[in-house]
Amino acid sequence: MIKAEKELNKGAVQVKVHRKDLIRIVILALVIGAIFFSVFGIITALIPTEWYRRMAPANALDYAFLIVTSALIGAYISISIVRKTRVAASCTASAYGGGAGGFLGFGCTLCNKLLLLLLGAAGAMAYIEPYRRFIGSAGVAMMGYAVYKKAGS
Repeated sequence: MIKAEKELNKGAVQVKVHRKDLIRIVILALVIGAIFFSVFGIITALIPTEWYRRMAPANALDYAFLIVTSALIGAYISISIVRKTRVAASCTASAYGGGAGGFLGFGCTLCNKLLLLLLGAAGAMAYIEPYRRFIGSAGVAMMGYAVYKKAGS
């Protein structure tokens, strides 16, 4: 269990984390982030494999969203595991929304079966593809907020 001391410093709340817990959080975040990066990189064909090819070309922003989303999800889950604290529902909703937004940001629009089922190929390309960078940015921002709130609890 983490031992956190809260200090009031000029109106701001600071949480002190013991070094051992911080090391556990960082190592766990790196492992979870690497697993997420590998799994979703292969699923979205950002990591090339023989089994699957991406239908739409990938760009640098897709890789950036994959890396940042992986790091933030790793951080969020590792903080949850080490600290074992409960947070507000807005933090959890932000984490779920951020994960989904991040996935839509780096995922292939034509490869996403759920989008194709809901919108069709023409609908996905007309309504999702032009806004993917904004959806991905919003997802990263929401995930960043969730990590910030989780780390501060």
